[in-house]
Amino acid sequence: MQKKYLLWDFDNTLAYRDGMWGQTIYDLLQEHGYSSIRLEDIRPLLTRGFPWHTPEISHEEFFGGIQWWDYMTLHFSKIIHQLGINERLSSEIAGQIKIKYLDTTKWHLYDDTIPCLERAISKDYENIIVSNHVPELSSLVRDLGINKYFIQVYSSAHLGYEKPNIQMYRRVLDKLEDTSEVTMIGDSYIADVEGAINAGIKAILVRKENTHNYQNYCKSLDEIYDILL
Repeated sequence: MQKKYLLWDFDNTLAYRDGMWGQTIYDLLQEHGYSSIRLEDIRPLLTRGFPWHTPEISHEEFFGGIQWWDYMTLHFSKIIHQLGINERLSSEIAGQIKIKYLDTTKWHLYDDTIPCLERAISKDYENIIVSNHVPELSSLVRDLGINKYFIQVYSSAHLGYEKPNIQMYRRVLDKLEDTSEVTMIGDSYIADVEGAINAGIKAILVRKENTHNYQNYCKSLDEIYDILL
């Protein structure tokens, strides 16, 4: 029997975190008494410096041998210092970001996530997560109670590349028994649609506004089966 696979993005496709990285830093600053710093002050500083901001290069080149969180904690420390906080305290606050960001009470599944995954399995699809994410993505998926719906969870932090880099897709596809029916589903046109198409697989854009007028687009996950049929 031919295998059928659905590759799922995670953030803003299956689940979302309250305020993402900006809110995480903001909340920590509030806890340390920096009430004058606004979320709007933080967000512009988060538009660069993450590995997914330069997907054209490998993690080996990006991190230079430094572990994921060690590198990013140093980056966060520099961001916090830019907000006017001394280096020692910036480093201390940055060291608290990992635990704060991964707090599962701040993560939420979309209402249509579980019904859609269950329907996929009922239609003989095998679900796989392929996401630009932190090293702990598998643990997060488990803690949110949806790990049973997936045969595998791949984070870019372990694959060594970020979507839309074709190497990330190739590393996933190389592990599949059959690649004749594989579809990527995600909210990013560049990472999830262009990346998948360049890797030779189909793609469905979901959630975000369809500013690229892409044909295979669904506002909610409920609609993807109209395209998959």
